[in-house]
Amino acid sequence: MLKDFFKKYKFNLDIWAIILITIILIPNFIWMVLPPQIDVLRVKSFTKVLVIITMIFQILMIATLSLLKHEKAAKIAFTPLIIITLVMVIIYFVSWITYYLGVFNLIILLGLTFCPCIAFILAAIDRKNVIALIFSALFTVGHLIFAIANFYCIVIPSGCVY
Repeated sequence: MLKDFFKKYKFNLDIWAIILITIILIPNFIWMVLPPQIDVLRVKSFTKVLVIITMIFQILMIATLSLLKHEKAAKIAFTPLIIITLVMVIIYFVSWITYYLGVFNLIILLGLTFCPCIAFILAAIDRKNVIALIFSALFTVGHLIFAIANFYCIVIPSGCVY
């Protein structure tokens, strides 16, 4: 049964996934090179082990989303899933712009963490890529936990357990 599951996938570059990943990573590269004047995101992480585990899921998510193609994946079209994915990317970019303008709160944090994750999940669903969907979901859980835990430690340092 598991053998039949994997037979439905082939190694093939999924250009749509590569474009989505690249677009979502652009603000991260800008942030690494040109940080904003007030950069509360560039702090010591309080969840180091979780960050490492989440990075592994991120690598697996990117690899499976861009390199595995399900045999029943349709050509890209403006389906509701793709439209919502694009909305998530737009919210993500607006969140980055707002962050660079000096505004940071839980809403901005969710825009920076939750929206790209939902975009990856929706892309995996649209491409019928269950393997990428699993890694996207695991990445999302880890990404949200460490983002919110670190946010909590930044906003209320006395409430943070070190």
